[in-house]
Amino acid sequence: MKRSVLLLLSALSIAVFAQTKPQNQAKPVVFTRVTVIDGTGARAQPDMTVVVTGNRISAIGKTGRVVIPEGAQIIDATGKFLIPGLWDMHVHGFEDRSRS
Repeated sequence: MKRSVLLLLSALSIAVFAQTKPQNQAKPVVFTRVTVIDGTGARAQPDMTVVVTGNRISAIGKTGRVVIPEGAQIIDATGKFLIPGLWDMHVHGFEDRSRS
């Protein structure tokens, strides 16, 4: 009995770790020379570099001062604007309209 439980726990832990292993991570995307608007009311920040790894901003700073990851897709965003988090600033929650 103990042996069966031990085997089951071992199999479960292997399955859990196998599922959490990163699968084909996408290469980082780097926007260079972009003007960043942070949505706080502060002035726009021109000539910035923004590194996006997966679905997160992993680095942001003045162009030339940010380390660009090897193999990254680089997008020259001269004359463009980037507003991080804009898509998440206006969200409609799910409401139960049947309760009126």
